[in-house]
Order: sequence, then structure tokens, then C-alpha cells
Amino acid sequence: MTVPSSSRGKRSGAIRSSTASSSLTVLVMSCDSERRSDWAEYFEGLGLRTMRCAGPQATTCALSLDRRCPLHEEAHVIFYDQESLTPELESQVRRLPPDAPIAYARSQRDVRGCQFPVAIDIFSGRRPER
Repeated sequence: MTVPSSSRGKRSGAIRSSTASSSLTVLVMSCDSERRSDWAEYFEGLGLRTMRCAGPQATTCALSLDRRCPLHEEAHVIFYDQESLTPELESQVRRLPPDAPIAYARSQRDVRGCQFPVAIDIFSGRRPER
């Protein structure tokens, strides 16, 4: 289920999509609800659409069921919170890689105290077939 980011629900596993006008979509995955919200708002401030995922610890995950993630399939870029990334999840992502690149990121805070992602590693995902 997707709802506009402005409709902030309390359910930590909720997946939300922004209503930004950009055709580029960023998926933000973090178990930390504040971080997930701040990162999504950071990308929305850049004019990008966002989707949010709380990860397999908070919700049923297609990757845990050896299926492709439908959110991965919709995203142009994926940001995984390094602190939320378990070895099992990373293995599942590499076993069923998305077309979109994945940025493994850590969080930093700006002068207002809002968190934003800093990529520390990139996984390019599936290679296009020739």
C-alpha cells in the first residue's frame, strides 16, 4: 500500500510514496523510522519521488521469501541504511539483485539535526542482458 508522505502513519512497517513530480524514484530502507523519514524528506527536497521500507525486521519481506522485491522493481535508485543491513538481507539482495543500483549508506545530521544519507558502498545490481 502506498500513501502520500504527507500522510504520516504510525505503523513502522508502512511503505509510503511521495507525490513529488519527478519521474525518478528513490527507495529508502531503514529499520529506524526517524532515519527513514528524514532520508525520504531529503530526497523529496531534491524533487525526487520516494518509497519507504522498514525492512524485513518490521514487515514481511519478499526477499526473505526468495522472491524479487516489488519495491526494488519500481525504484531507480535504492538506499539501504548500513545499520539496518543484516548479513542475511545483504545475501538475499545479492542473490536476487534489482536492476537499480543500491547505495549502502550511513547517516549524518545537518545543522537542523535532520539526517541525510552518505553512500559508503555501491552495488550495481543486475547486469543488462546483451
